[in-house]
Amino acid sequence: MSTATRSPQTRPPSVPAALPVLGHGLQLLRRRLDFLQEIRSHGPVVQIRLGPTRAYVVNDHTLLHQVLVTDGAKYPRGIHFRKARAVAGDGIITAYGAPHRRQRRLVLPAFNRKKVHVYADVMREVATARITAWPQDQPIDLKSEFVSLATTVATKSLFATELGTSAISVVERALPVLTRGVSLRAMDPTGLLERIPTPANRRFAATMRELHQVIDQIIASYRDREQAGEDLLSMFMLARDEETGQGMDDQQLRDEVISILLSSAETTALTMSWACHELSRNPAVSARLRAEVDSILGGQPPRYEQLPGLEFTRRVVRETLRMYPPTYFLSRSAATDLQLGGYHIPAGSTVLYSFYSQHRDPVLFRDPDRFDPDRWLPERSADVTPDAYVPFGEGAHRCVGESFALAEAMTTLATIVGQRDLRPVPGSTVRPVGTVTLMPQGLRMLAPRRRS
Repeated sequence: MSTATRSPQTRPPSVPAALPVLGHGLQLLRRRLDFLQEIRSHGPVVQIRLGPTRAYVVNDHTLLHQVLVTDGAKYPRGIHFRKARAVAGDGIITAYGAPHRRQRRLVLPAFNRKKVHVYADVMREVATARITAWPQDQPIDLKSEFVSLATTVATKSLFATELGTSAISVVERALPVLTRGVSLRAMDPTGLLERIPTPANRRFAATMRELHQVIDQIIASYRDREQAGEDLLSMFMLARDEETGQGMDDQQLRDEVISILLSSAETTALTMSWACHELSRNPAVSARLRAEVDSILGGQPPRYEQLPGLEFTRRVVRETLRMYPPTYFLSRSAATDLQLGGYHIPAGSTVLYSFYSQHRDPVLFRDPDRFDPDRWLPERSADVTPDAYVPFGEGAHRCVGESFALAEAMTTLATIVGQRDLRPVPGSTVRPVGTVTLMPQGLRMLAPRRRS
């Protein structure tokens, strides 16, 4: 049935094999990534059952553009973002509508090209120190190492004070607890789990109190200073809304700081983890990357002005984000009864979408399961569908820190390749696991120093 001939009340086709009571919930829980790819064959929009409720999955990239951009105001943010409010409050990663537009106007100038140039010095310094200290012959848990590295970069970029240095350990302890807490809450549509006084919930609450305390202390110290700095918190404190002339109060500042920490450390760490995994599996790609880094950097860590010359490095990062987008599975809600692709979406329905599934659609990307940085060369434009590549989101909620994240990933990757060889631990098996983010389960590597 074509879009033109469908009834206004036509519902999308149902995905088969729903279980009694559970629906497709068990498949989403146990084999989420495979399930999300398999249901593409059932149509551009499909309905699945999650327990007693129904949700709608968008499999067509033009319809997803409609949900996120064209009709974005009709599809407010879904359960993933609502649950994250327990951590990020009204920060930019959770706000919606007018509050989000206001916060975006205030935050965006802190991530322009000139400012990222300043933060790049922090990226280079932290990456060089951490990678130099890696053990020579012992396996490294790369995901944990990169979370620590990215947390240090984010914290030092936010707070250029001694208090900021002391906050790094607090933030490092807090982020895994908070990320896991949000993940569990997002998988519980009833909301009961977060209200039960379990040890995990008590730890979550205690961690939030500790994080709030240290950030509030730093904000108070900045309020007492007369001289503004060039770090992110200083930029946030100086920002004024062009329409109202108002800045952020202390609570909003705290929410934005937590938003930056929560979104930047985990996603950058995952990008670097997956990049190293693919380099260890693709010797030819690794050799080309090393040749570029050696030729342009001459054994030194990269400066910001050198990053544009690292063209192959950028393509490696871009291809990593295609195959392994960190925020791979998200949700929106239907604000009213809506039509999508000729199908009826009832008001209040959950609308799901997966960048991971979209980026691995063979209709959109030729040979999608192959790690191929050269697919992004201009002469191979037929191999990709550019508007289907959305690792940083799309529309009004596109990530404001995209340039920061790319600079950090390229700086870190070039530093690693300049100093180290990457080898998988013999017998290890790495596989992607979808929770709130796309995790590399089993990623442990050897990184011996390069010989001259």
